[in-house]
Amino acid sequence: MKKLFIPLILLAFALPANGAIIYKWVDQKGVVNFTDEYNKVPPILRNRVETEEYLEKEPPSTTSIQEVKTDTQVRDYWKKQLDEATSKYETVREELLREGEKLVFYRYGGKTQYQMFTTELPEISERLEGYREQMVEAKAMFDKFTKETQGIGEAHGTKPVSPKTDIYGRDEAWWKEKVQPWREQLKEAKQNYEESCEAFVKRVEGLGPFMWGRLSLTQYQMISSRLTELNDRMTQYQTQISEAKGMLARLSKEAKETKADPAWLE
Repeated sequence: MKKLFIPLILLAFALPANGAIIYKWVDQKGVVNFTDEYNKVPPILRNRVETEEYLEKEPPSTTSIQEVKTDTQVRDYWKKQLDEATSKYETVREELLREGEKLVFYRYGGKTQYQMFTTELPEISERLEGYREQMVEAKAMFDKFTKETQGIGEAHGTKPVSPKTDIYGRDEAWWKEKVQPWREQLKEAKQNYEESCEAFVKRVEGLGPFMWGRLSLTQYQMISSRLTELNDRMTQYQTQISEAKGMLARLSKEAKETKADPAWLE
């Protein structure tokens, strides 16, 4: 009997009081999952499961630390997806813009020349639309989990305390007044650039189905003239964007040097 009691006593000390094992795994979509029941882990993923042991010193709150961690990691996953889709979209859009610029440069060329410039458009347009859809999906999911994560942080009282002034006594209102005009210029210039850019892209995309001669030379030239106008607008808006970014970068540097809250510049 004594021999039997010794292992049981050792086992009792080895197990944490009110303890639990948490199983963690990442599914095929990159989403991090947690559970305290091993049978809930998909069999195909059990060879990659990780375990975490913790003690419950107090009753769990409505939103546990594990839930916060999950939401944050899922948000980061969709942020990565959004960044990747946006990067690929912008790369393909630049490719399409370059094709369109050929029509601008050779706006007085012949019909055969115009048709040559449109042969690659259907394939480029298809890739562009695919990345556009990925961006929309990733943005929706990222916004969803960002709101949930922010709500959890506020519920747990983790909102940081901001300073009242910078080292020169300038407060939030002073900085916002300084930054606001450049923020507005940047926002407006970006919006105008995107609208002109999308109009340019749509016009170029529309040439794809007509590459085998359904448009006359005059029609090609009219489209080329419109693309020239949009291209000039885009150049103008890019200049405004660069100017606003430069000023905001200077203000951001000044804010950092004077210990102002970075949030005041947002």
